[in-house]
Amino acid sequence: MVLNYSICVFLSLCVYAWLYITDVKRSLSQNVMMIIMILSNVGYLFFSLSTNVQEALLANKIVYIGGCYLPILYFFTVCEVCHFKLNKAVKIPLIIIQTVILYFVFTSGFNHLYYISSEFIIYNDYVQLVKEYGPTHFLYPVTLYSYILAALVISIIAMVKNKTVNRKELGAMIVSIILAGLWYILQRVLDFKFDTMPFSYIILMTGTIIPLYHSNLYTANENKNVVAEQISKVGFITFNKKLQYMGCNEKAAEILPELKKCRVGSVISEAGPELKEIIESVDIYDKRLAEEKAKYSNSNQHKHIRLMSLKLNENYYEIEIHTVNNFANAVVGFTIEFKDVTEHYRVVELTSKYNETLTKEVNEKTNKIRTIQEKTILGMAQMVESRDMSTGGHIKRTSDVVRIFSHKLLNANMGFTQEFLDLVIRSAPMHDLGKIGVDDAILRKAGKFNDEEYKQMKNHAEIGGKMVNDILTEVEEDNFVTIAQNVAHYHHEKVDGHGYPHGLKKDQIPVEARIMALADVFDALVSKRCYKSAFSYDDAFRIIEESAGSHFDEDLARIFLTCRPELEYYYNNCEEK
Repeated sequence: MVLNYSICVFLSLCVYAWLYITDVKRSLSQNVMMIIMILSNVGYLFFSLSTNVQEALLANKIVYIGGCYLPILYFFTVCEVCHFKLNKAVKIPLIIIQTVILYFVFTSGFNHLYYISSEFIIYNDYVQLVKEYGPTHFLYPVTLYSYILAALVISIIAMVKNKTVNRKELGAMIVSIILAGLWYILQRVLDFKFDTMPFSYIILMTGTIIPLYHSNLYTANENKNVVAEQISKVGFITFNKKLQYMGCNEKAAEILPELKKCRVGSVISEAGPELKEIIESVDIYDKRLAEEKAKYSNSNQHKHIRLMSLKLNENYYEIEIHTVNNFANAVVGFTIEFKDVTEHYRVVELTSKYNETLTKEVNEKTNKIRTIQEKTILGMAQMVESRDMSTGGHIKRTSDVVRIFSHKLLNANMGFTQEFLDLVIRSAPMHDLGKIGVDDAILRKAGKFNDEEYKQMKNHAEIGGKMVNDILTEVEEDNFVTIAQNVAHYHHEKVDGHGYPHGLKKDQIPVEARIMALADVFDALVSKRCYKSAFSYDDAFRIIEESAGSHFDEDLARIFLTCRPELEYYYNNCEEK
């Protein structure tokens, strides 16, 4: 008995040593699982060396550490391999349940919760602990079988349906589960005088670790040699929220040697012009984040922006700021990243004088191509509008309203850039493109829609989002594709969640769609339709003001109301009303 368990301890140490040497991923659940397996097997060895009931109970408690946590860790590992995501809201309660079971085990010998009684027996050199089970003992086998069954089911489903997993590796894991289960059944049938669970553990772990090794080895994001080589070329400086210096890597110290004299945990009082400019920029960015936090609920998500370009010691660097977020996703500091782009700049310097003419020609052709694209898209939008009996000139007017509105937004200190607003203006003509998928009988109806017709008309937003994505992807920059798609897809959403197609609320609605919503509704109000007369400017702006915070973004609506003089002038002189 002692020899058998000693062999199990030795084999489990060998399996873990092999994992430690070969594992390129260093998965937490895999490593903890192996350590607990070793601990559990040591518990079996101690049990075989017990001389009284107290020692046997203590060894049994060590064994149960593995018995309680190995199944759940194995289940987590299988989910990881099968790309089956378990969030913390699921994992933490499961771990708590296993911990509660382990607590009941640890009370054995002190109360009757797990064992009512236990008797220590030595028979022909075999140690046995004869137990009468208590009311909480049933929890252990239930959870054990549940995790093994769940792991088996998830493995089979992944093998059948998930093309991103390796079937051979999953097959090996399934076989190991089955073999471990058969070994456990064999022990029960043949009534061995000693517990053979350690051998089941080794079968299970060996059948899992070997395929995991192959899976981890070829995972693209685990090519650490390549990653390490690239990181060594990048400098990093870290500050906390108080702008105290928290350290840097060797590359950053090479770029700015003065960092070697800075004290970690202190504010840098004496800095050269470059470092001083960087610290001031971090301070400005921190204040900007604080302002955004008051407006946007997702302001604590990890952010990064390009800060500046610097020339230091004949080398050029692109500098970015990254936020450092804690476990609660709150910003607690900043990392400054230095990317050496010297080669790029030198190539640019060497070739710039030869490329001026070429650049000019390329820009001209690019502008022509863009003009053609925009006219084509506008033509499609106008074609759709020509089918709609109620919205003549709507596309042109809403685009002009967005242009007027964007000028106010740019000067409203709300964080909008000219580049972003230009993309919103370019996107505006496509906001109703999805109406091409609406039946003519509905689109050309001269009157209000009934409930079924309105339901079908609402589909145009989702259809439009997909059409814009299909038309622009691989033709335009990703940023423009996203903005145009959002404008088409979400411009009928309301900030109180009563819009369509998805009932999004507040900041769930992309800001470009919230901008478009104001322009779209305003034009609908002040324009004559087949089912209504045009509203007066007083009534239209009153409706916009009253709908701020329910239909419209409150901050955006406030800025939109300041556009009244420009909008009245525009509509009074507009050819198509």
